[in-house]
Amino acid sequence: MTLLNGITRKMAHKFTHKAAQSVSTRGYKQFCKALAYPQAVQREKLKSLLKVIAPSVSGKKYNLSSSLFYEEFIRQVPITEYDDWAPQIDKARAGSRYELSMETNERFQPTSGSTSKIKWIPYTQSFLNELDAAISPWMMDMYKHNPGMLKGTHYWSLSWVPTGLRRTMSGAVNDDLKLLPWWKRIFMGLTSAVPEGVSLADSSDDSQFATLCYLLADKSLSFLSVWSPTFALTLFDNIIKHKLELVSVLATGKWGGRKPALLGLRCPKSHRVAKILLQWKGGISAELLQLIWPKLSLVSAWDTSSSATWANKLQCLLPQADFQGKGLWATEGVVTIPFQNQYPLAICSHFYEFIDLETEEVLPAWKLKQDQLVRPILTTGSGLLRYAMKDKLRVSGFLQDCPCFEFLGRLDGIDLVGEKMSPEIALGVMKMAEQNQDLTAITVFAIPANTSNNKPFYLLLCEPNADISELEIKQVAANVETELNTCFHYQLARDLGQLDTLKICCSQNARELYYSRCEARGMVVGNIKIEPLMLWDIEMPDVFLEAIAA
Repeated sequence: MTLLNGITRKMAHKFTHKAAQSVSTRGYKQFCKALAYPQAVQREKLKSLLKVIAPSVSGKKYNLSSSLFYEEFIRQVPITEYDDWAPQIDKARAGSRYELSMETNERFQPTSGSTSKIKWIPYTQSFLNELDAAISPWMMDMYKHNPGMLKGTHYWSLSWVPTGLRRTMSGAVNDDLKLLPWWKRIFMGLTSAVPEGVSLADSSDDSQFATLCYLLADKSLSFLSVWSPTFALTLFDNIIKHKLELVSVLATGKWGGRKPALLGLRCPKSHRVAKILLQWKGGISAELLQLIWPKLSLVSAWDTSSSATWANKLQCLLPQADFQGKGLWATEGVVTIPFQNQYPLAICSHFYEFIDLETEEVLPAWKLKQDQLVRPILTTGSGLLRYAMKDKLRVSGFLQDCPCFEFLGRLDGIDLVGEKMSPEIALGVMKMAEQNQDLTAITVFAIPANTSNNKPFYLLLCEPNADISELEIKQVAANVETELNTCFHYQLARDLGQLDTLKICCSQNARELYYSRCEARGMVVGNIKIEPLMLWDIEMPDVFLEAIAA
């Protein structure tokens, strides 16, 4: 009977994946055709967007019409950022209709802001269709190059939401499958290793634990998709951290003490993995993970810029699987997708422009040249017009005539594990710390994980103005940490165990420490301007180590 059930599951998985391929075929073919005609495709995309945006409040504000050419559109609409749209988005969230578009807002997706602590991005049906126009070719390309994906279940990471926001938001916000059309959600749901209900758990910790239980119990897992590789690494660390609890849950099929937080969620069961974990005496390793997931075929995660180190660690832990980067996705829209071993512009999704970072000239996608360093600007079905992203890209080549890109990093701030720290947030932290008049805040350092600290964290560097006790410093640190936790992605990184608490180093030599970091980057002391936020990626001085140990 067990053998028969196994054969039946394999056949069901293969059939469902074939069906998922089938419904993605149209989008795949459309994307392949569009690669040769970027100008025609993009001009048509702008025209279709203007049809639903022109009659809206913002459309009237900029005197838009669906007949505008690109050259006219850019004369009437300036380049914008979130703060330009925040008042209208707030009105839309309060129930006002047709603020940014003539379409209904299906949801408002939260993300981190710089001057605002949480940005709420409206998702209309047009916008969701634009995301699907990127997902379809990406999925088809994965199936073509990784046929092992057809033989098992898939895990798509949730759009994780901090514990504090969970009870005030719709479950749709916390489920990436909700980005897909209903017919694709059915097929994807049938092959999902983790049920949607996990997103409704009371806390991020409970969601993570339940997710881990489902994944551990699923021997047929063939595809693992997460955003940050540090999320997967933290999840795997929890296998050892919660080993005895996991053994109990998987052996009995009961949630135990977590049952109240996971009501209505069927508990998975796996005597096989319970036995493996109980007998395993070491730490997390490739050998252990290969025993648990022998059929894993592909892993997808961020793998560029600050994520590269963590992506390499993830690959080493899962050698049985191929690895694929993510392309550039943001809450506000998609810029690139992995396709045919490159990262082409998601040309069928939004309307794109780019700021040349050397000349500051604004160019449409069809005018880009090899090796240009650019910043993307998006006009999307959400109603955001000429919205400037804060990402630095290099034009890495072309797929037919469609530009491809390499992600080089954020233009503002630092993003160690997805926390999206900005200079504005750092300045706010420094201002709060200086409410204690016995110290002066110098800067905020981002400290990556290394041999001295297992998790990355932020360190506030200060100079004492007078005698200040360790107790007072700890109180300042606690106040600042509380303030940081009002920032969406910082709180999320803390909730998910990816980021350690903020530390404070109060030293008479604070400025000298800052200058030493700048000199290590090749800067001349006389030309150094103290910035509010900086990455510390050289050996840590003893005074920092003492602050960590305090």
